[in-house]
Amino acid sequence: MSESHSTSPSTSTDASQDAPLEQEVTMEQWSRDLLDLCDDFGQFSQECAFLFDAFAAVAQEPECITPDTSEGIRHVNFWLKYQAIGYREKINRLHDGWKVLKRKQ
Repeated sequence: MSESHSTSPSTSTDASQDAPLEQEVTMEQWSRDLLDLCDDFGQFSQECAFLFDAFAAVAQEPECITPDTSEGIRHVNFWLKYQAIGYREKINRLHDGWKVLKRKQ
């Protein structure tokens, strides 16, 4: 798992999220945020592909599933769940920003 992804539920400390959306959205910032999200998601999807291959390999040899392996799988599942939630929240913020930008035009 990369350092760009937290192993705990995402809690953003970005002060811009506290400001009214109408005032903060510019096309330039929205475009940067979208590109950042695409880059982050690209890396996340590569990490997922690696993890899914690892899960498939472990499932083919159930005798190698020790309590530590089981705990590791549980931890990775927790991480995946909260990464997916974080991406959904980022997508929703971008969608809301897009609506604001469209109203400004």
